[in-house]
Amino acid sequence: MNDLMNELAAFSPFGGTLIREEVRGSDNSFQTPENSVSTHAGMDRSMYSYVPGSGCPDAKQCQVLMVLRDGGDEESASALMKRLQLDQLAEERHFILLFPNPQEGGWNYGRKQEMDDDLSFLVRCFAALPKSRGKVAGFNGMIFYLAASPAASALLALLSARSPIDCSAAMLSGFPEDFEMPLDSLRQPQTAWVYGANDSFADYLLEVNSPCTRSQSGSVTVYASQKNPNIRCFLSPSGELSAAEVRLAWDMMFSEARRWRNDTYGTYQRRTDFTARGFTGHVNDSSLGVNHGYAHTWYEYIPPQLRGTEDKAPLLFYFHGGNCIPLYGAEQSGWHDIADREGFIVVYPKASTKKRWNCWNDANEPSDFDFVLALIEHMKRIHPIDESRIYISGFSMGSMMTNALACSYPDIFAAGAAFNAQNLGYFCNLLSTFGQLNMGAGGTYTEAQLKEPSPCHVLADRKKAAFDYRMPLIQNSGLLDGLGMNGAWPISSSDNLWLQTIDYWKQYNHIPVQPFVQNAGCETGLYADETDYEGEDQRFIHQSWRSEDPGHLPLYQLVVAKRMPHAADLRQMEIAWEFMKHYRRNSDGTLAFER
Repeated sequence: MNDLMNELAAFSPFGGTLIREEVRGSDNSFQTPENSVSTHAGMDRSMYSYVPGSGCPDAKQCQVLMVLRDGGDEESASALMKRLQLDQLAEERHFILLFPNPQEGGWNYGRKQEMDDDLSFLVRCFAALPKSRGKVAGFNGMIFYLAASPAASALLALLSARSPIDCSAAMLSGFPEDFEMPLDSLRQPQTAWVYGANDSFADYLLEVNSPCTRSQSGSVTVYASQKNPNIRCFLSPSGELSAAEVRLAWDMMFSEARRWRNDTYGTYQRRTDFTARGFTGHVNDSSLGVNHGYAHTWYEYIPPQLRGTEDKAPLLFYFHGGNCIPLYGAEQSGWHDIADREGFIVVYPKASTKKRWNCWNDANEPSDFDFVLALIEHMKRIHPIDESRIYISGFSMGSMMTNALACSYPDIFAAGAAFNAQNLGYFCNLLSTFGQLNMGAGGTYTEAQLKEPSPCHVLADRKKAAFDYRMPLIQNSGLLDGLGMNGAWPISSSDNLWLQTIDYWKQYNHIPVQPFVQNAGCETGLYADETDYEGEDQRFIHQSWRSEDPGHLPLYQLVVAKRMPHAADLRQMEIAWEFMKHYRRNSDGTLAFER
């Protein structure tokens, strides 16, 4: 896959040049929402990096290929890069090349105590990227590895066995005679490419990915896991590493692999080829006529069965998280895959400024509210839209945007699905929100300024006072997600933004607020009218509250995923759609429910 729709946004001052980078032993973590990695401290080491002069996508969409060789100097890195034509491939496919330097004693695949832990070192190499001279970073779910020697192959096998979440995909060959797969392996699924003879690792892959379906692509045998076909192992008879073999592995495996950190060992998901799927991109487009001609960016997806028809279709928006971009949000949510099956249109907009949504509708920044309203009118000109079925969803700061739009425009939206953040656009203004997020407001403000209701708050209250709307909303979170909260789940105190958000929507939808917390029988700490456990090993805690209105509809719901930090899971999107799709917004503002 070579999808060029991902906008090239990162350019290094050393683009197209192999440079040396320091990897400090104290750099044992890189903490940023959705892209965090943690390692153990170790020795000060180094690596060589190559950032393509052609540029890279945003960090959340940028892949990293670490090439492990036995040499530790620039000459060995340069020679290998040229022999395998890795620089050419990086320029064409826009990914970062890293050449971690081994210790004097070689790669520590034997886990010798007197040597540095190489598994931690490899992760520190990734963590060093944002602060590197190259100034281009990648995404932790797309860290790939290529072994150019038996010792390097052994280290990658060890990484797969002992730290699988840090190994999205690996390409390796035979092992040294003194290496065997560790008995303490976590035995988790792994995507990998084995070139040459390595029966022991091939057998390991078939076991941990079992049961598998076998197919053939030329001389390469492909085994896809039946549990998750995105987990694949490739067995190639080629006994020698070549430029052609690496290019083949990139196109068939690396370019399509992504391992989201949304579970203990991550979840494999096939990457989206946006161009092949028929996405339409509008990058820096000023045609909407809002925000004084501001150049907005958004991506549209119309399923094949709707293209060229006059059939009215529902419309769904997905708002990416803070410091993210729309196509990252598209892969994260997979709404376009659900749209293919269910027959609705999806729009993935980009926040107007600073990669953060103006969920307060603050007048000092472009109005993302006006942006979304203009997008609705734009989409109506492109394809007939069922205006009674316009839905909103979003992750993290996009969840704040979803909450804000839901309470500000209940006359337009039929339902919403918010993932991993609360209704800060309503409860806080722009200044106080940054305090809530521990980001620093960047100035000195009076108490009155911090407590002043946001424009979103004022608009929402005015709308609700004029008509007693109902708003179906499903909130989602991870049980390990403490970002933006006063503590993590379970909720045990009223001094909690989640509880304030939950109570707000309960009251909005005429649902009794009490009882609310200290339910020791549920992992969320909340009482609900209904609590169900869904998914494999009952991972998803699904709670519903019913309105006191006639019909007693479950207008407010909460889904919390076990073992999940600040992330999302595709199954939550499926649950969200199953909730939202039954609701319509009538022209008089009332709500209709269709089974």
